[in-house]
Amino acid sequence: MNPSAEKTVPLRKSLRVRVGLLVVGAVLLVAAGFLALALGPLAERVAATDFASASTRLEARLDLSLTPAANALEMAAGWLSDAPPRIDDLATFNRLFEPILKAQPKATSIVAGDSDGHGWMLLQLADGGWRNRLTDLPRWGQRHRFVDRDASGQVREYWETLDYDPRRRSWYEAAMLGSGTRWTAPYTFYTTGDPGITATRRISLDDERTLVIGIDLMLRDLSLTTMHEKVGQNGLALVLTDDLRTLALPAAPSGTQTGEWLKHALQPHAALGLPVLDRAVAEWLRKPDARVHRIAVNGTDWFARITDYPLGDSRLLLVTLAPSSDFSPDWLPAGSIVGGGLLFMLVLATWVVRQQARRIARPLEELATASSRIGQLDFATPPLLASPIQEIRQLANAHEEMRWLLQEKIAALHDAEEKIRDSEAYNKVLFLGSRIPLVVLDPQNGRFIDCNQAAADIYRLGQRENVIGLSVRDVSAPYQPDGTFSHLACEEKIRQVIERGPQVFEWRHRRPDGEHWDAEVHLMPFHHGDHLLLQFSLQDITDRKQAAQALEQLALYDPLTELPNRALFLDRLQQSIGQALRNDSRLAVLFLDLDRFKEVNDTQGHEIGDAVLREVANRFRLVLRHNELLARLGGDEFAVVSTATDHAGATFIAERLGQTLNEPLTSSGHTFSLGVSIGIAIFPNDGATPDELLRNADIAMYRAKSSPQRYMFYNADMSSGLAERIALARDLKAALQSDDGQLSLVFQPQFDLATQTLIGAEALMRWQHPQHGPISPGVFIPIAEERGMMLMICHWVIDAACRQLLAWQSAGARFPGRMAINIAAQQMEDAAFPQWVERRVRSFGLSPELFELELTESGMMRNIDLAIELAGQLSDAGFTLAIDDFGTGYSSLAYLKQLPADKLKIDQSFVRNMQDHPNDHAIVATIVAMGRTLGMSTIAEGIESDAQAAALRQLGCQEGQGYQFGRPESPETFASRWLG
Repeated sequence: MNPSAEKTVPLRKSLRVRVGLLVVGAVLLVAAGFLALALGPLAERVAATDFASASTRLEARLDLSLTPAANALEMAAGWLSDAPPRIDDLATFNRLFEPILKAQPKATSIVAGDSDGHGWMLLQLADGGWRNRLTDLPRWGQRHRFVDRDASGQVREYWETLDYDPRRRSWYEAAMLGSGTRWTAPYTFYTTGDPGITATRRISLDDERTLVIGIDLMLRDLSLTTMHEKVGQNGLALVLTDDLRTLALPAAPSGTQTGEWLKHALQPHAALGLPVLDRAVAEWLRKPDARVHRIAVNGTDWFARITDYPLGDSRLLLVTLAPSSDFSPDWLPAGSIVGGGLLFMLVLATWVVRQQARRIARPLEELATASSRIGQLDFATPPLLASPIQEIRQLANAHEEMRWLLQEKIAALHDAEEKIRDSEAYNKVLFLGSRIPLVVLDPQNGRFIDCNQAAADIYRLGQRENVIGLSVRDVSAPYQPDGTFSHLACEEKIRQVIERGPQVFEWRHRRPDGEHWDAEVHLMPFHHGDHLLLQFSLQDITDRKQAAQALEQLALYDPLTELPNRALFLDRLQQSIGQALRNDSRLAVLFLDLDRFKEVNDTQGHEIGDAVLREVANRFRLVLRHNELLARLGGDEFAVVSTATDHAGATFIAERLGQTLNEPLTSSGHTFSLGVSIGIAIFPNDGATPDELLRNADIAMYRAKSSPQRYMFYNADMSSGLAERIALARDLKAALQSDDGQLSLVFQPQFDLATQTLIGAEALMRWQHPQHGPISPGVFIPIAEERGMMLMICHWVIDAACRQLLAWQSAGARFPGRMAINIAAQQMEDAAFPQWVERRVRSFGLSPELFELELTESGMMRNIDLAIELAGQLSDAGFTLAIDDFGTGYSSLAYLKQLPADKLKIDQSFVRNMQDHPNDHAIVATIVAMGRTLGMSTIAEGIESDAQAAALRQLGCQEGQGYQFGRPESPETFASRWLG
């Protein structure tokens, strides 16, 4: 029995009324709770946040005061690393740093100092003038030069004696503790006596000095920042050190003079007499992690915040204080916002109720309509019913099952027929239309029974019909990469797939034009009815394999000669050693180094040098046999390994290789005559590993270079002394890098032969080894040349000679003439050497005119054009140039007359025997005459008797040195004997 229509209510209306009352009540309850519980704490948090932002502003203001100093130091480091200041060039120093002080009101002065005891100071005076203080401890000691320049430009210079060393100042020591910009702890400035801090930075100069530069900031200037900082209407801002001293002061109390107030800088915070500050510090010490403290002082609530401000290695404390009433929010706007939000929530709640009522009622209304159609035997599919309510979904599912129950059998049969037709069409389209090459193979007869067009394209056979009926053998190369016949490999792959399932492998194919190509094959079995068939897909990997081969070529072969490189050679040598061990046989390793090849690179350039290397490699390759592997190890070094070879066989190989260079090589119209030195090591006698064999063959090769024979076999005696030379080289390098007194200079006097007066001295290096005693230069100089340490020795000698001249000057000894220093051949191949040596000498406050640089004749001839250019630069700088050991090299007059040299030094081998051997006498006479013709003076070394000195004077030689005049002596002995 149905209820009457008058008593029923639509579902939507019922839901709107009931849910609407519930939602509106909940909104009003939440609003009331928010007003009671959240608005007050929220206002408190807003006030605290506004107050905290004042501390952030203070931090930003400090950044504006301190960061420009750090930025200026970074710019100065860029300027001074390339062009460090000179103590005598005050104008350049002021031109760089006066704009910095003018641009930074809180920076009062700039200080600088280097590791040699030089110092600079630029101070901006209160009247607009400037003051410089210059320190040069090596030259002036405790006397310091002051230069004052007033606002009108008038300059006054004066000297003061001060106990001041920039290297002992706080700003210098702070910079040496680390890299980048560093800040000192507060300290008293030496010049003004004011408290302050300094931003400082260390700079490493090219001449190995350390330069430190700093910018001073007075605490009174920092206090002006905090004294004018606004924190609310009545707040304060200040900065404390980590030990709670006042670094930057707050605003002065009413009636306190600014000058008196600034005297509180660096005093304990309690000295300020501010109870609210004392209470804030005490609260912060009790709770250091709190963001904002709330304190009460004399009946007034205050906000207090103390935050860390890192500055270098120090920690500063930023303090902000303000009455909380300064930050109370304006309640009228807040009330308006809350009321508007509440109204919006009520409107939104009403809209949500209407939407939810519609969402719940609509599915039920649709189900009622669908049920009515089923009652009329209408089985049309109803619209999709979407509802998140589980019960409504269950009702919809039951409704759908009832609709399908009546037509299940007819619909199921029709659907099955459609699926069969769709499946066959889909699979055919998938197979034929796929871009992946697919082929079906009958394993019974080995023929292709189906394929798609992509397979015909990859085989380059045009149409599918041209592929169907072929066999694997018809499209395969005769052999697979591993050497197996293709038809045998195919049978094996088919067997494996049938037994084990799908397989993936590479296969070498052949196209109709004979081109071979590689494919990755995915082969799988499947059943079609009662038949077992195979299907495979193809992917052309020819390009990928070629790329892999190219990478292997780059990794294992020398790109210039296309020979195996060192890595591949060592790998093959290791394999050959394993084979020799298994067969109980020998093998030979030959190490080849080209003779005179460096001359080709130095005179003709690397492009022609590379062409010569390619021709040499081709000649070597042509005379080697199948069991002889040739490799290029690098530069002009080659190596050969020959299996099953003894001493006789290795000799035959070495002779064949040497004969290939009997004929000169021609490249770009130039002809070159090269040779080859060969060292041979035999396995297993001369080594058991590739490294041992190659190293010992290398040793034998160096022995062969000094032998008239092209090749030499390794023997154990060749390695004797090698460990000692390595140890001496290591000790020499350590001595050059330390200051332990092992290395020293001795000085041999040089005289005018006509007047017998001292005209200078030659500086000679000596080594007193702590364990082995004195080491002769004839021992350690060749080791240094071999190990590439001559540049270090040359730098050490120049520095030591400069220091000695300064020491003699400080002692009041007058050194006449010039100091002669030997220059390594490698220095004359360094385009930067003239600028370096001039800058180095002047850094000691000395002039290049005090030095005579001795350049060996053979060293200059290594690159005569560059030597002429560098010698000209040295001469222009003021150095005197002498050609040492003249007559022992192979220079020509054509080159000699182009060198801006001042002096020829006659080698002692000619002087020693000039009275007994006419040839030596004639050589000396020729050198003297040649020097006279070219406008050069001559000096003879190794003079040991009056007769030799007289003979040289008679020939016209102007200067001389040797035991006849004086032996090399220590600085103290030389000064007491020769320097008045």
